[in-house]
Amino acid sequence: LIAGYSAGICGIVVGHPLDSIKVLLQAGGGVPGVQTSMSRINTNAATTIASAGHAITRASSNVASNAAQSSSLQANVSTVAVTTSSHNIPSTLSREQPVEKRSLRALYAGVTGPLLAIGILQSLNFAIYDSARRILYQRQLKSESNNDFACNSQPGDYLHYDKLSNVAMASFAAGASTSILTSPMLVVKTKQQLMVWGFRKAIQETYQSGMNGRPQRVNGLRNFYTGFGVHIVCESLGRSVYMFTYELLKRKLAQSKCSERCSHSNRVSTQNLTAPERMMCAASAGMACWAFIFPADVIRSKLYAKSLTTQAPLTTSDGIELARQMVREQGFKSLYRGMAITVARAGPVAAAVLPVYDSVLAWVSS
Repeated sequence: LIAGYSAGICGIVVGHPLDSIKVLLQAGGGVPGVQTSMSRINTNAATTIASAGHAITRASSNVASNAAQSSSLQANVSTVAVTTSSHNIPSTLSREQPVEKRSLRALYAGVTGPLLAIGILQSLNFAIYDSARRILYQRQLKSESNNDFACNSQPGDYLHYDKLSNVAMASFAAGASTSILTSPMLVVKTKQQLMVWGFRKAIQETYQSGMNGRPQRVNGLRNFYTGFGVHIVCESLGRSVYMFTYELLKRKLAQSKCSERCSHSNRVSTQNLTAPERMMCAASAGMACWAFIFPADVIRSKLYAKSLTTQAPLTTSDGIELARQMVREQGFKSLYRGMAITVARAGPVAAAVLPVYDSVLAWVSS
């Protein structure tokens, strides 16, 4: 638990700004509905200015002898109309602010929720993962009961000598189990990143089912599980690829460093790998994971953005239909928008998370 908490906090601090950029790029640099909001504001502004214009025309007919005064009145009324109609524009404009013009503070929008919860969630995730590996390793030892190694096994051997299939299954189970908790957090975080909302406002807007919508008590909680099927695919398969690749690379590297006497053995411990070597393996694993699940993550981000402008809860079927529409209209490249920054983010984040987990786990165990 301690190792998972430490790893989770490190990952958030390092990766959140790049995660914000990734979400903004996946959503097309803005939010569906923001353009609509801007159009509505501009329409209201135009109506107000037109009304002011009629008033000015009537005023000018009464004071035709003073054209300068009429012009001054027109300018003043127009200015007042624009100022009045623009009262709500700044917050909306901030939502459309280009990625390259957002401050570092703005890129940390949405970090409150993860900082409060990610440590606990990562602790739970790694606890399930570690427990599942232990159980699967015990089964493995029973199937190898005639093996001398099985008779001389030590409590921490599963970390180095279990099958890679055990690692994949354990991480899949951990990701799937915690997805019911990570979904609400990710929905809220994504809306904070897109709309530059505070934590409390993002929760309220999500519960109320859309921007400026009325509270929908029946669907309120369901809104925190928008496109849950897509989310669980990302969390379970992604976690499985992530941990499988990490352990595979560590073991391959350990074997390459092993002396000739153990070069033909599969029983090579990874505990002697250096921190830079672990970081290299972790960075590669993170990049492989995100390259694998990226199309599903794009759909997930799009669904969360779309939920800002609809009152009906969006389901996995909506995600599938959205993917078909994107491919039909923009081609398969639309499923890879923002991939470069995501892969770039995955490297340093994973390089911080997994070696920290390994180091803290080894320290706590000792």
